[in-house]
Amino acid sequence: MRKKLTEDQVGRLRHMLNNDYSYRAMAKDFSVCTDTLKRMLVREGLAEFDGAKYAVSPYIRSDDQMWKRPCIRCKDTQPRAKWQYICERCKSSVDVSGLTDSFIEAFSDGDY
Repeated sequence: MRKKLTEDQVGRLRHMLNNDYSYRAMAKDFSVCTDTLKRMLVREGLAEFDGAKYAVSPYIRSDDQMWKRPCIRCKDTQPRAKWQYICERCKSSVDVSGLTDSFIEAFSDGDY
């Protein structure tokens, strides 16, 4: 689940944009890649970029939809973002970076 930026982080982004920081420097400061940084800027309404990969869907702009589907690892039913199959605790305990939730779910179900 994507974590919302704090007011301080948004202010820092705004300051960096106003002072002509490069996207690379900004991304490094936030420990993300430049594509992720650009998505953050678009999501916060601080910048616009051409290209579909920076488009923000209306779903993202609206309140996040939640569900109580059990975590596929620990079966916890705490509400979390819809389509997130693994709870934050399980995600942080296992390196699943780069894997989609749907792949992890299929792997857990034995489909792979």
